Amino acid sequence: MQSATDVATSLVPRLAEAEPEHDRKGVLAADNLRLLAEAGLLTLNVPREHGGLGERLGGTLETLRILAQGSPSTALMLAMHTSTLAHYLIESADPKQRAWAYGEAVAGKLFGVANSEAGAAGDVKQSKAEVRDGHVFGAKSFCSMGTHADYFMFAARDQAGTVDYWLVANERVTVDTPWNAVGMRSSESVSLKFDGAPVVGPLACRGLLDGINNRHWATLSFTAIFIGIAESLLEEVTKQKSGILQATNAVDLHLTLQACRSFLRHCVETEPPVTDGAYRKLVRDCKLFVTRSLAREASAVWIAQGGSSYRFDSSVSRKIRDLMAGPALRPPVGVSFDELWGELRG
Repeated sequence: MQSATDVATSLVPRLAEAEPEHDRKGVLAADNLRLLAEAGLLTLNVPREHGGLGERLGGTLETLRILAQGSPSTALMLAMHTSTLAHYLIESADPKQRAWAYGEAVAGKLFGVANSEAGAAGDVKQSKAEVRDGHVFGAKSFCSMGTHADYFMFAARDQAGTVDYWLVANERVTVDTPWNAVGMRSSESVSLKFDGAPVVGPLACRGLLDGINNRHWATLSFTAIFIGIAESLLEEVTKQKSGILQATNAVDLHLTLQACRSFLRHCVETEPPVTDGAYRKLVRDCKLFVTRSLAREASAVWIAQGGSSYRFDSSVSRKIRDLMAGPALRPPVGVSFDELWGELRG
């Protein structure tokens, strides 16, 4: 049986071949999602006893990093799916919902994320979406896979005003704002309007937002994906004829990648059985450092390349645009800086 990373590696050429057309159209890469399902990667972090591949954090991140070398948008969509399922790994998750969710993943169902809201400044606790009589109402932005997901991890207020995570079925869900992003274009991360979508239940268990959770899976998944994009970019530019400026910037990108991989590996190796505040801060800092550093170094590489690399449809340009999405993903750079600056000032 092939490992998950071997499966991902075998898919990269096919994903990379289709990526220019998917980027040009800016619509969901549905064919790529079918490839993931056929390869069994929708069960990437579903335990083996439930019919999955059984990867834990390290194996999941490595698989996403590899996939991102071929199609960052596809890796991002899978990251949303696996990060939602990761909450069922915690001991307090409802066993019946856990078994059901794993069964749905094995059957090829897609789990998306609908947490971000306009005006919330990246803080899900500012969510205005509501749960009423077993249904959710509200608008969400940056919902990867859009209306193509079967279920959503959804942040909303209950009748007492407490914000928590819910699992919501894709019914009575419509596109609120079309997708026309600069990067990650084939993830179709549209804004959605939920007008009475049925609630399956609290995601994993009640109190997940403020209690024990595996939110660090999502943050570190984003981190791994942007490392994969930068690796693909570096491989491409080193094959080209270069002058001293191009070579210098490529070397700087290589060295930055080394630091980024080490930081991510440290987060995986020090993952505690139950995440605490100190570990969450470490994870936040890792994602902040990696996405900002790679975006900055990749920009320098792009500027130094010149010529055809400036074209919108060039592969170098496409990878730069995808990397620029990194600082915007959760936690967004503004939120991370505010938190970190406050901590440094005591």
